[in-house]
Amino acid sequence: MKLAFVILAKNSGRTLGKCLEAVAKLKEEFEPEVVIVDGGSTDNTLNIVEKYREELNIKVLYDGGRGLGYARDIGWRASNAEYIVMLDSDVIVNRGFLRKAIELLQQDEKLGAVSAKLKPISLDRGWLGRFQEKNLAIYLHHLDPAYPAEAVALHTACTVFRRKVLEEIGGFDAYFNLAKEDSDVSYRIRKAGYKLSYLNIYALHLERARILKLNFRYGRSFILISRKHPDMENFLRLKNIVLMTCIFIPVLQPMLYTYYLSRYVKISYLTMSEKFILPFIELVRQDLRIAGALYQLILDKLTLSSMRFKT
Repeated sequence: MKLAFVILAKNSGRTLGKCLEAVAKLKEEFEPEVVIVDGGSTDNTLNIVEKYREELNIKVLYDGGRGLGYARDIGWRASNAEYIVMLDSDVIVNRGFLRKAIELLQQDEKLGAVSAKLKPISLDRGWLGRFQEKNLAIYLHHLDPAYPAEAVALHTACTVFRRKVLEEIGGFDAYFNLAKEDSDVSYRIRKAGYKLSYLNIYALHLERARILKLNFRYGRSFILISRKHPDMENFLRLKNIVLMTCIFIPVLQPMLYTYYLSRYVKISYLTMSEKFILPFIELVRQDLRIAGALYQLILDKLTLSSMRFKT
């Protein structure tokens, strides 16, 4: 069976080889077509792609700096495969996941997309590396119910989409250039009458220790997603109001740390030091996201942005 693997890459030299090697091993069972969408790499990313051209059917596209939503959209449109696998360049795809996902998509016509759960493996040492592997979001992600239970939204790090569903909703939206293109496409798939599900099968996510730019960009994208889908994600919910208050009144930060501490101490596999240090990193992460959201609000007011999203 032909599968299209859409892989977004930008300076992915540390992980892309491992990602493509895993895809190449699937040739015994599937006919993989790989579409690499490069975001302007300046490292050896494209050299790695060249090494796999003889082993894999590879197309290379360039997003021209237009961001994630645009890159994913041109990627799936460059293939005519019935099933589209969105795969991040730092993810090692699981053969068993693909086999089960395709089986379910063939059996259940109302299933629009299926995701693997992600098991983070940090490429870097130190506390940020530990946080990438063991943070609260990862813990809650592992608890997400699997098919036949329905998910509210899926990631796009390792997800199989039914092509006709992407065609029906108009694909990915370039409006989401920094992040949240996964949430947007998930919401539109559900609003079109299709289901989304996770499987209890894991793909390895080779994480770099990064927190500043990643979370600031995520916060900016939260404004965009709440603008387009206010029924699904409202920026002015209680949690965000509390976080904003703590940013403007720093003496409240210890209270917020105590809240995260109460969540982390319940994670049984953390060491005692991790239970006390990871909540502090969580606090920094959430502050960065709120700062990004406030920046986006101010930017929109100053620039009177004319950018519009897909309806």
